[in-house]
Amino acid sequence: MTRHLYTPGPVDVPFSVRMAAAGPMISHRGEEWSDLLEEVKGRLGRLLDVEEPVVLLPGSGTGALEALAANLLAPGDEVISFSCGTFGDRFREIVSRRGAKVIALDAPRGEGFRRGHIREALEKHPGADALLFTHHETSTGVVNPLEELLSEIPADGPLVLVDAVSSLGAMPCRPSHWGIDGLASCSQKGLLAPPGLALVHLSERGWERAAKGFCPSYFFDLALHRRFLKKGRPQNPFTPPVSVFYGLAESLRLLEGFGWDAWARRTRRKARSFEAACEAMGFELFVREKEFRSPVMTALEVPPGKERPMKKALEDMGITVAEGQGRHGGTLRIAHYNPGGWPEVCLLAGGLFGAARECGIDVGDGFLDEAFKTWEREGDRSC
Repeated sequence: MTRHLYTPGPVDVPFSVRMAAAGPMISHRGEEWSDLLEEVKGRLGRLLDVEEPVVLLPGSGTGALEALAANLLAPGDEVISFSCGTFGDRFREIVSRRGAKVIALDAPRGEGFRRGHIREALEKHPGADALLFTHHETSTGVVNPLEELLSEIPADGPLVLVDAVSSLGAMPCRPSHWGIDGLASCSQKGLLAPPGLALVHLSERGWERAAKGFCPSYFFDLALHRRFLKKGRPQNPFTPPVSVFYGLAESLRLLEGFGWDAWARRTRRKARSFEAACEAMGFELFVREKEFRSPVMTALEVPPGKERPMKKALEDMGITVAEGQGRHGGTLRIAHYNPGGWPEVCLLAGGLFGAARECGIDVGDGFLDEAFKTWEREGDRSC
Protein backbone atom coordinates (compact mmCIF):
# COMPACT_ATOMS: atom_id res chain seq x y z
CA MET A 1 0.00 0.00 0.00
CA THR A 2 1.25 3.48 -0.88
CA ARG A 3 1.46 5.72 2.18
CA HIS A 4 0.52 9.39 2.03
CA LEU A 5 1.72 11.75 4.77
CA TYR A 6 -0.51 14.78 5.41
CA THR A 7 0.57 15.79 8.91
CA PRO A 8 1.62 19.41 9.58
CA GLY A 9 5.23 18.25 9.66
CA PRO A 10 7.31 16.47 8.83
CA VAL A 11 5.93 16.23 5.31
CA ASP A 12 6.51 14.00 2.32
CA VAL A 13 9.61 15.15 0.47
CA PRO A 14 10.01 14.84 -3.32
CA PHE A 15 11.95 11.86 -4.64
CA SER A 16 14.81 14.01 -5.92
CA VAL A 17 15.18 15.55 -2.45
CA ARG A 18 15.39 12.10 -0.84
CA MET A 19 18.02 11.08 -3.38
CA ALA A 20 20.02 14.26 -2.83
CA ALA A 21 20.01 13.65 0.93
CA ALA A 22 21.67 10.29 0.26
CA GLY A 23 24.74 12.02 -1.18
CA PRO A 24 28.29 11.25 0.01
CA MET A 25 29.71 12.80 3.16
CA ILE A 26 32.10 15.71 2.60
CA SER A 27 34.34 17.74 4.88
CA HIS A 28 32.53 20.68 6.42
CA ARG A 29 35.79 22.62 6.21
CA GLY A 30 36.30 22.12 2.48
CA GLU A 31 35.50 24.16 -0.61
CA GLU A 32 32.68 21.84 -1.71
CA TRP A 33 30.91 22.40 1.58
CA SER A 34 31.33 26.17 1.39
CA ASP A 35 29.78 26.17 -2.09
CA LEU A 36 26.78 24.17 -0.84
CA LEU A 37 26.31 26.44 2.17
CA GLU A 38 26.57 29.54 -0.02
CA GLU A 39 23.91 28.16 -2.37
CA VAL A 40 21.46 27.37 0.43
CA LYS A 41 22.05 30.71 2.12
CA GLY A 42 21.55 32.58 -1.17
CA ARG A 43 18.30 30.80 -2.06
CA LEU A 44 16.86 31.40 1.42
CA GLY A 45 17.84 35.05 1.17
CA ARG A 46 15.92 35.35 -2.10
CA LEU A 47 12.92 33.58 -0.61
CA LEU A 48 12.78 36.02 2.29
CA ASP A 49 13.98 38.99 0.19
CA VAL A 50 16.57 39.94 2.80
CA GLU A 51 20.15 41.19 2.89
CA GLU A 52 21.17 39.87 6.32
CA PRO A 53 22.23 36.18 6.24
CA VAL A 54 19.95 33.32 7.21
CA VAL A 55 21.65 31.27 9.93
CA LEU A 56 21.26 27.50 9.69
CA LEU A 57 22.06 25.30 12.65
CA PRO A 58 21.29 21.71 13.63
CA GLY A 59 17.86 21.42 15.20
CA SER A 60 14.14 21.85 14.65
CA GLY A 61 11.83 24.84 14.69
CA THR A 62 11.83 24.70 18.49
CA GLY A 63 15.60 25.10 18.39
CA ALA A 64 15.24 28.19 16.21
CA LEU A 65 12.81 29.69 18.75
CA GLU A 66 15.28 28.87 21.52
CA ALA A 67 17.98 30.70 19.55
CA LEU A 68 15.82 33.83 19.30
CA ALA A 69 15.21 33.82 23.05
CA ALA A 70 18.86 33.17 23.93
CA ASN A 71 20.25 35.89 21.67
CA LEU A 72 17.66 38.67 21.73
CA LEU A 73 16.22 38.57 25.25
CA ALA A 74 17.62 38.88 28.75
CA PRO A 75 16.27 38.00 32.20
CA GLY A 76 13.79 40.64 33.28
CA ASP A 77 12.84 41.81 29.77
CA GLU A 78 9.13 42.58 29.39
CA VAL A 79 7.69 40.51 26.56
CA ILE A 80 4.13 40.54 25.22
CA SER A 81 3.17 37.10 23.93
CA PHE A 82 0.27 36.90 21.45
CA SER A 83 -0.82 33.26 21.39
CA CYS A 84 -3.66 31.57 19.51
CA GLY A 85 -2.66 27.97 20.11
CA THR A 86 -0.26 25.34 21.40
CA PHE A 87 2.77 26.62 19.52
CA GLY A 88 2.22 30.20 20.60
CA ASP A 89 2.15 28.85 24.16
CA ARG A 90 5.40 26.96 23.52
CA PHE A 91 7.17 30.11 22.28
CA ARG A 92 5.95 31.81 25.45
CA GLU A 93 7.34 29.06 27.64
CA ILE A 94 10.72 29.17 25.91
CA VAL A 95 10.94 32.91 26.54
CA SER A 96 9.83 32.56 30.15
CA ARG A 97 12.61 30.01 30.75
CA ARG A 98 15.04 32.66 29.54
CA GLY A 99 13.86 34.71 32.53
CA ALA A 100 11.74 37.23 30.66
CA LYS A 101 8.64 38.73 32.24
CA VAL A 102 5.86 37.47 29.98
CA ILE A 103 2.57 39.31 29.46
CA ALA A 104 0.20 36.70 28.02
CA LEU A 105 -2.49 37.75 25.54
CA ASP A 106 -4.58 34.88 24.17
CA ALA A 107 -7.00 34.71 21.27
CA PRO A 108 -9.88 32.23 21.59
CA ARG A 109 -8.84 28.94 19.99
CA GLY A 110 -9.84 28.98 16.35
CA GLU A 111 -9.38 32.76 16.09
CA GLY A 112 -6.44 35.06 15.38
CA PHE A 113 -5.48 38.62 16.21
CA ARG A 114 -6.57 41.93 14.71
CA ARG A 115 -4.86 45.30 14.56
CA GLY A 116 -6.86 46.60 17.51
CA HIS A 117 -5.35 43.93 19.76
CA ILE A 118 -1.86 45.17 18.92
CA ARG A 119 -2.71 48.85 19.48
CA GLU A 120 -4.33 48.08 22.82
CA ALA A 121 -1.39 45.98 24.01
CA LEU A 122 1.16 48.67 23.13
CA GLU A 123 -0.91 51.33 24.88
CA LYS A 124 -1.15 49.25 28.05
CA HIS A 125 2.51 48.20 28.03
CA PRO A 126 4.55 51.04 26.50
CA GLY A 127 7.75 49.72 28.07
CA ALA A 128 7.64 46.30 26.40
CA ASP A 129 10.98 45.07 25.07
CA ALA A 130 9.65 42.50 22.61
CA LEU A 131 6.51 41.04 21.04
CA LEU A 132 5.99 37.37 20.19
CA PHE A 133 3.81 36.20 17.29
CA THR A 134 2.99 32.91 15.61
CA HIS A 135 2.51 33.40 11.89
CA HIS A 136 0.75 30.08 11.31
CA GLU A 137 -0.64 28.10 14.25
CA THR A 138 -0.89 24.45 13.21
CA SER A 139 -2.60 23.34 16.42
CA THR A 140 -5.77 25.15 15.31
CA GLY A 141 -5.37 25.96 11.61
CA VAL A 142 -5.20 29.72 12.23
CA VAL A 143 -3.06 32.12 10.21
CA ASN A 144 -2.43 35.57 11.65
CA PRO A 145 -2.47 38.47 9.12
CA LEU A 146 1.06 39.31 10.11
CA GLU A 147 1.81 42.07 7.62
CA GLU A 148 -1.33 43.92 8.72
CA LEU A 149 -0.71 43.37 12.43
CA LEU A 150 2.90 44.51 12.35
CA SER A 151 1.98 47.74 10.57
CA GLU A 152 0.70 48.91 13.99
CA ILE A 153 4.18 48.71 15.53
CA PRO A 154 6.42 51.79 15.19
CA ALA A 155 9.89 51.32 13.74
CA ASP A 156 11.45 52.19 17.11
CA GLY A 157 8.99 50.00 19.03
CA PRO A 158 9.61 46.65 20.70
CA LEU A 159 11.54 43.90 18.96
CA VAL A 160 9.25 41.69 16.88
CA LEU A 161 9.97 37.96 17.14
CA VAL A 162 8.04 35.57 14.89
CA ASP A 163 7.49 31.84 14.82
CA ALA A 164 7.44 31.08 11.08
CA VAL A 165 8.12 27.39 11.65
CA SER A 166 5.14 26.15 9.66
CA SER A 167 4.71 29.07 7.25
CA LEU A 168 8.10 29.63 5.62
CA GLY A 169 8.06 28.42 2.02
CA ALA A 170 4.33 27.70 1.96
CA MET A 171 3.05 31.27 2.24
CA PRO A 172 4.52 34.75 1.78
CA CYS A 173 6.81 35.88 4.59
CA ARG A 174 8.79 39.13 4.18
CA PRO A 175 10.63 39.97 7.42
CA SER A 176 12.42 43.08 6.17
CA HIS A 177 9.27 44.54 4.63
CA TRP A 178 7.02 43.67 7.56
CA GLY A 179 9.33 44.78 10.37
CA ILE A 180 10.34 41.43 11.84
CA ASP A 181 13.51 41.49 13.95
CA GLY A 182 13.82 37.77 14.62
CA LEU A 183 12.30 34.98 12.53
CA ALA A 184 12.49 31.26 13.34
CA SER A 185 11.75 28.35 11.02
CA CYS A 186 12.96 24.88 10.01
CA SER A 187 13.60 22.54 7.10
CA GLN A 188 10.83 19.94 7.40
CA LYS A 189 7.59 21.78 6.65
CA GLY A 190 7.07 24.40 3.94
CA LEU A 191 10.58 23.88 2.57
CA LEU A 192 9.86 20.19 1.79
CA ALA A 193 13.14 18.87 3.20
CA PRO A 194 13.97 16.29 5.88
CA PRO A 195 13.98 17.37 9.54
CA GLY A 196 17.26 18.48 11.06
CA LEU A 197 17.86 22.17 10.35
CA ALA A 198 16.76 25.21 12.33
CA LEU A 199 16.65 28.50 10.40
CA VAL A 200 17.00 31.95 11.96
CA HIS A 201 16.97 35.40 10.40
CA LEU A 202 17.67 38.62 12.29
CA SER A 203 17.15 42.18 11.11
CA GLU A 204 19.93 44.73 11.40
CA ARG A 205 18.30 45.87 14.63
CA GLY A 206 18.15 42.26 15.80
CA TRP A 207 21.87 41.80 15.23
CA GLU A 208 22.59 45.02 17.11
CA ARG A 209 20.55 43.75 20.05
CA ALA A 210 22.32 40.38 19.95
CA ALA A 211 25.73 42.12 20.00
CA LYS A 212 24.81 44.06 23.14
CA GLY A 213 23.63 41.03 25.11
CA PHE A 214 25.15 37.80 26.33
CA CYS A 215 24.04 34.51 24.81
CA PRO A 216 24.14 31.82 27.53
CA SER A 217 24.36 29.07 24.90
CA TYR A 218 27.39 28.18 22.78
CA PHE A 219 25.30 25.96 20.50
CA PHE A 220 22.73 28.70 19.78
CA ASP A 221 25.14 31.66 19.71
CA LEU A 222 24.02 33.36 16.49
CA ALA A 223 26.93 35.82 16.48
CA LEU A 224 29.29 32.84 16.43
CA HIS A 225 27.45 31.34 13.47
CA ARG A 226 27.46 34.68 11.66
CA ARG A 227 31.23 35.05 12.05
CA PHE A 228 31.77 31.66 10.41
CA LEU A 229 29.35 32.55 7.59
CA LYS A 230 31.37 35.68 6.85
CA LYS A 231 34.67 33.83 6.41
CA GLY A 232 36.27 33.84 2.97
CA ARG A 233 34.72 30.39 2.53
CA PRO A 234 31.46 30.20 4.55
CA GLN A 235 31.45 27.51 7.22
CA ASN A 236 29.64 26.37 10.35
CA PRO A 237 31.21 26.64 13.80
CA PHE A 238 30.65 22.91 14.38
CA THR A 239 29.66 19.84 12.40
CA PRO A 240 26.45 20.43 10.41
CA PRO A 241 23.94 17.75 9.31
CA VAL A 242 25.43 17.35 5.84
CA SER A 243 22.69 15.08 4.49
CA VAL A 244 19.93 17.52 5.42
CA PHE A 245 21.80 20.35 3.71
CA TYR A 246 21.97 18.24 0.53
CA GLY A 247 18.22 17.68 0.71
CA LEU A 248 17.38 21.29 1.51
CA ALA A 249 19.51 22.55 -1.37
CA GLU A 250 17.57 20.33 -3.77
CA SER A 251 14.15 21.28 -2.40
CA LEU A 252 15.04 24.98 -2.65
CA ARG A 253 16.08 24.47 -6.29
CA LEU A 254 12.71 22.87 -7.03
CA LEU A 255 10.64 25.47 -5.22
CA GLU A 256 12.54 28.47 -6.53
CA GLY A 257 12.33 27.03 -10.03
CA PHE A 258 8.56 26.75 -9.67
CA GLY A 259 8.36 30.30 -8.27
CA TRP A 260 7.82 31.06 -4.60
CA ASP A 261 4.66 33.10 -5.08
CA ALA A 262 3.25 30.58 -7.56
CA TRP A 263 3.96 27.77 -5.08
CA ALA A 264 2.14 29.62 -2.30
CA ARG A 265 -0.85 30.15 -4.59
CA ARG A 266 -0.86 26.46 -5.49
CA THR A 267 -0.81 25.43 -1.82
CA ARG A 268 -3.63 27.83 -0.99
CA ARG A 269 -5.64 26.55 -3.95
CA LYS A 270 -5.44 22.97 -2.67
CA ALA A 271 -6.41 24.00 0.85
CA ARG A 272 -9.42 26.03 -0.24
CA SER A 273 -10.64 23.31 -2.59
CA PHE A 274 -10.37 20.67 0.12
CA GLU A 275 -12.23 22.95 2.55
CA ALA A 276 -15.08 23.22 0.05
CA ALA A 277 -15.26 19.43 -0.19
CA CYS A 278 -15.32 19.09 3.60
CA GLU A 279 -18.13 21.60 4.00
CA ALA A 280 -20.12 19.91 1.23
CA MET A 281 -19.85 16.64 3.17
CA GLY A 282 -21.22 18.39 6.25
CA PHE A 283 -18.04 18.77 8.31
CA GLU A 284 -17.48 21.95 10.27
CA LEU A 285 -14.16 23.73 9.98
CA PHE A 286 -12.55 24.53 13.33
CA VAL A 287 -11.70 28.07 12.19
CA ARG A 288 -15.04 29.73 11.57
CA GLU A 289 -13.85 33.10 10.21
CA LYS A 290 -12.42 32.82 6.71
CA GLU A 291 -9.87 35.60 7.24
CA PHE A 292 -8.07 33.43 9.80
CA ARG A 293 -8.18 30.12 7.92
CA SER A 294 -4.83 28.64 7.09
CA PRO A 295 -3.86 28.43 3.40
CA VAL A 296 -1.68 25.45 4.34
CA MET A 297 -3.69 23.23 6.66
CA THR A 298 -7.32 22.27 7.28
CA ALA A 299 -8.63 21.66 10.80
CA LEU A 300 -11.93 19.73 10.89
CA GLU A 301 -14.30 19.10 13.75
CA VAL A 302 -15.06 15.39 13.55
CA PRO A 303 -17.87 13.66 15.46
CA PRO A 304 -16.89 10.44 17.23
CA GLY A 305 -16.98 7.48 14.87
CA LYS A 306 -19.59 4.89 15.78
CA GLU A 307 -17.40 2.05 14.56
CA ARG A 308 -13.83 3.34 15.05
CA PRO A 309 -11.87 6.62 15.04
CA MET A 310 -11.62 8.54 11.78
CA LYS A 311 -7.86 8.88 12.04
CA LYS A 312 -7.49 5.09 12.21
CA ALA A 313 -9.83 4.59 9.25
CA LEU A 314 -7.76 7.01 7.18
CA GLU A 315 -4.53 5.29 8.21
CA ASP A 316 -5.93 1.97 7.05
CA MET A 317 -6.35 3.59 3.62
CA GLY A 318 -2.73 4.76 3.66
CA ILE A 319 -3.52 8.39 4.58
CA THR A 320 -1.79 9.72 7.69
CA VAL A 321 -3.20 12.90 9.26
CA ALA A 322 -2.88 14.44 12.72
CA GLU A 323 -5.41 14.65 15.51
CA GLY A 324 -6.04 17.86 17.42
CA GLN A 325 -3.80 18.84 20.29
CA GLY A 326 -4.67 19.35 23.94
CA ARG A 327 -8.30 20.20 24.48
CA HIS A 328 -8.95 20.03 20.73
CA GLY A 329 -8.62 16.27 20.46
CA GLY A 330 -11.89 16.05 18.50
CA THR A 331 -10.36 17.64 15.42
CA LEU A 332 -8.41 16.30 12.49
CA ARG A 333 -5.53 18.36 11.10
CA ILE A 334 -4.72 17.80 7.44
CA ALA A 335 -1.79 19.63 5.84
CA HIS A 336 -1.36 20.65 2.20
CA TYR A 337 2.40 21.17 1.93
CA ASN A 338 3.01 18.21 -0.37
CA PRO A 339 3.57 18.63 -4.10
CA GLY A 340 0.40 17.77 -6.00
CA GLY A 341 -2.62 19.33 -7.59
CA TRP A 342 -6.23 18.45 -8.26
CA PRO A 343 -5.64 14.66 -8.04
CA GLU A 344 -4.32 15.13 -4.51
CA VAL A 345 -7.45 17.07 -3.51
CA CYS A 346 -9.52 14.18 -4.84
CA LEU A 347 -7.44 11.65 -2.91
CA LEU A 348 -7.90 13.50 0.36
CA ALA A 349 -11.58 14.30 -0.13
CA GLY A 350 -12.39 10.78 -1.31
CA GLY A 351 -10.44 9.27 1.56
CA LEU A 352 -12.26 11.45 4.07
CA PHE A 353 -15.64 10.50 2.59
CA GLY A 354 -14.83 6.78 2.67
CA ALA A 355 -13.42 6.91 6.18
CA ALA A 356 -16.48 8.74 7.48
CA ARG A 357 -18.82 6.17 5.95
CA GLU A 358 -16.77 3.31 7.40
CA CYS A 359 -16.95 4.94 10.84
CA GLY A 360 -20.72 5.30 10.67
CA ILE A 361 -20.69 9.09 10.23
CA ASP A 362 -23.31 10.51 7.87
CA VAL A 363 -21.77 12.67 5.14
CA GLY A 364 -23.20 14.16 1.99
CA ASP A 365 -22.10 13.53 -1.58
CA GLY A 366 -21.49 16.03 -4.37
CA PHE A 367 -18.37 17.19 -2.57
CA LEU A 368 -16.08 16.88 -5.60
CA ASP A 369 -18.31 19.21 -7.62
CA GLU A 370 -18.00 21.86 -4.90
CA ALA A 371 -14.27 21.29 -4.59
CA PHE A 372 -13.76 21.68 -8.34
CA LYS A 373 -15.72 24.94 -8.42
CA THR A 374 -13.33 26.30 -5.84
CA TRP A 375 -10.34 24.83 -7.65
CA GLU A 376 -11.25 26.73 -10.81
CA ARG A 377 -12.08 29.92 -8.93
CA GLU A 378 -8.80 29.94 -6.98
CA GLY A 379 -6.39 29.97 -9.91
CA ASP A 380 -5.34 28.95 -13.39
CA ARG A 381 -4.97 25.26 -14.18
CA SER A 382 -1.19 25.48 -14.55
CA CYS A 383 -1.00 25.58 -10.74
